[in-house]
This record gives sequence, C-alpha cells and structure tokens, in this order.
Amino acid sequence: MTANEHFEAKPFALPEYERAQFEFLSLAVKGLMKTKNPVYAQLREAEPMENIPITQNTMPSGEVVATAPLMMVSKAVVKLDDVRMRNLEYLAEQADSIAEERIGHCMRHFYDTLARTCEGAGTATIMNGAPFTFEAYLQSFSKMDLRFRKDGTPILPQLIASPEMVKAISALPQWTVDQQKQWDDMIEGKRKEFFANRRHRKLC
Repeated sequence: MTANEHFEAKPFALPEYERAQFEFLSLAVKGLMKTKNPVYAQLREAEPMENIPITQNTMPSGEVVATAPLMMVSKAVVKLDDVRMRNLEYLAEQADSIAEERIGHCMRHFYDTLARTCEGAGTATIMNGAPFTFEAYLQSFSKMDLRFRKDGTPILPQLIASPEMVKAISALPQWTVDQQKQWDDMIEGKRKEFFANRRHRKLC
C-alpha cells in the first residue's frame, strides 16, 4: 500500500512533526486493518514505491488477467482542542474509521482480483445465484491441482473465501455415504494423476 503525501508550506510549519504524525497514523491504521480482517493480515506487504504498475498474469490458456492498482484517499481531521487536551480517544476513533473504510475497499478489490484470476485459470465455479451445495464444493476441488505426501495423503489447499462463502460452506449438511464416496473417488483420481506425473517427470 502506498500513499502520496503532500505537505503544504506554511509559516512556522514543522514538517518533521507532520511527517511523524502521518507515519504514526499510517502504522495505526495498518495495524487495525490486520485485526479487522484475518485474510488481509496474511497478505504480504510490498515495499512502498512511487508508481505501481498494472499487473498482468498470463493463464495457461493464453488469457491475460490485468489488474490495475487500487487508489484510495483517506482524510483525518485533527482538532487543536483535542491536541491540547491530549484526547487520544478522538485520535483512536479517527484511525479506526479510516481502517474500516480502507479494509472494505481493499478486500473488495482482493476478491474481485481473485475471482477474475480463477476464471482466467479455469478453476472458478460459477453459481449464477444458485445455492452452494456439496456438488458445487466437489466441483471446485475437482478443478484444482492437488499435491500429495509420500504416503498418499492429500495436501488440501488453504481456502480463501469471503465471509458469505465461509457461512455457506459451514452451513453444508453432513455428507451422505454416497457424497463421501464421490469425494474419495475424486481424491483417488487426483492421487493417481499426481504420482503418475512425478514418475514421468524428467530431470534436466
């Protein structure tokens, strides 16, 4: 996340104080954003830069998924009376309000990018408004490349989903015997494919 700071020159201004205030508020907002969303907290943070390029990911199909950087502007109002009275609660409220606003923008951008990338890679499951079912869950994993340990146990990927999708997955009823067999058959097919590819892999 980057920020373009602009300090207007004023008589008797203390830019080093303004800079310290900006850095303090920035760190506070980032920390609050991580506490508000566990997915955001796991995202790696890049080094700040002046210009953020448009990222382009080329899928195996040749489709290019382009993502423009997310631009956000946040405003904090500092009242002199609160500074004089050392009212830290007001500053905390400002930081929390900014963090709430920014985490909303960030996560919408993140899930939009994730959805477009999955669609481009051919691993997306489009529901078109239909309820989420075991069949959709099975179909989603069927499109993934799974890895396995030496003993054949699957290494299931960590799922990153929106809060709504987490609720939908948690609300799925217990699998029936037939559904469990469908899942086991899918895993077995992935297992055979994985070890077959390892046997035929050539080392250069």
